[in-house]
Amino acid sequence: MEIARQNIRYVSKIEVQNVLFVLSLVLPFFGIFVNYYGMWILMFIAGFLWLVLTRREANAGLMFLWGLEFEPAPVDFVFFGSWLKRIIKGDVKWSNNPLFYLLFVYILLNLVQIPLSISLQRAGFFALVTVYTISFAFYFSGYIKDYDTWNEVKRFYLIAVIISAMVLAVMILLLYLQGRLGRPAGFFKDPNVAGAFISTGALFAMTRILFGKREEIGKYLLMFLFLLISVVLTFSRGSFLNLLSGIGVIGLISIFVRRSKRFFIVLSIAVVIGLISVPFLLETFRQSFRFRGLQWYDIYGRAMAWRAGIEMLKNYPLGVGPGQFEIYSIDYQKSVGGPMLRLTPSAHSLYLRVLTENGLLGFGIFLVGLSVAIVFGIFELFRSLKSNEAKFQDIAWLLSSLVGILVQSFVIDTLHWRHFWIILGFMFGLVKLKNKTS
Repeated sequence: MEIARQNIRYVSKIEVQNVLFVLSLVLPFFGIFVNYYGMWILMFIAGFLWLVLTRREANAGLMFLWGLEFEPAPVDFVFFGSWLKRIIKGDVKWSNNPLFYLLFVYILLNLVQIPLSISLQRAGFFALVTVYTISFAFYFSGYIKDYDTWNEVKRFYLIAVIISAMVLAVMILLLYLQGRLGRPAGFFKDPNVAGAFISTGALFAMTRILFGKREEIGKYLLMFLFLLISVVLTFSRGSFLNLLSGIGVIGLISIFVRRSKRFFIVLSIAVVIGLISVPFLLETFRQSFRFRGLQWYDIYGRAMAWRAGIEMLKNYPLGVGPGQFEIYSIDYQKSVGGPMLRLTPSAHSLYLRVLTENGLLGFGIFLVGLSVAIVFGIFELFRSLKSNEAKFQDIAWLLSSLVGILVQSFVIDTLHWRHFWIILGFMFGLVKLKNKTS
């Protein structure tokens, strides 16, 4: 009798998740065509119900990654609640991987630097946001305990990518029909983030095309081309750089495992479609100027911010404290560039922000941590090559996505990108699983 009751409860929870899943699929289009504000309210409600009524609260957080237009977003409430549930259950385990020791030290350094900052309020807020976003890596590295869990979180993440791409396509079509031109961001604050998020899905599709089953090539080729066009529609040069870097990593892997023929065929198809569609889309939406070399806001905005950061580092080699770059940079930009500037206080680079705010010590810790992540990813890629084909494909995807983000990080501040740290957590959650067929 007790077994029967347990089975009934389990089926009930699965059904609740399915209902919430269907609701979540409808929400973005409800927001576009029916009620924008109602969509966000329903997202909060759905996230709360998912958190309370199911055992798969992380799925809700991943599902709602398409909705990050303001902060805190629904996904943040879900993940905060997810952390609380895991802490209460005692389901928090420390990873012995060196990366997590380094990240923990980096987090502590941010907290220690708060009292040394000019703006204590901004420093405290920025440091806590840094702790929160990095916690995604800790969360998913511990949450992924078996291949079933991994396949589930992967599926929900990719669903969020597809939704983001679909919303982006619908929005730009509506803008065009209304005679309004611009850069749609979906339900993100910035097209650069939207494009980078969708790029991770495009890289997933490419790994499946190259290393997956032959009968699935057509399906994943269509997925790749759709996501590729969606990235183009963000008109984000940084996202292009991200995607091309990831494709380069996959290309190197394909050459090593002797799948280069497939890679060059797919690449040729993508190039042909790109040569036809990209110029058309750029001209249609009047965004071609962004790709005609450096723009004035690059030279007199981003470049000046970088120069200011270098001067800042010379004066403060131990760092100015978390979130303080924007406070210092305007005066430094004026001193190095004169009055004819488009002042952009942001760092426009992950590495420059960490270097100037956390100093040489913090930058060294952070850089070593990222290097450890790449090395472990490469090692696991080769280790799983012959023993677990599915794991090999997933590591190739995560490694290429991580490299793509890290390359884009030279020109974009990605420190607080949720999907950056989620990808990192995914990879190390998967690394620790034994190499056996799921």
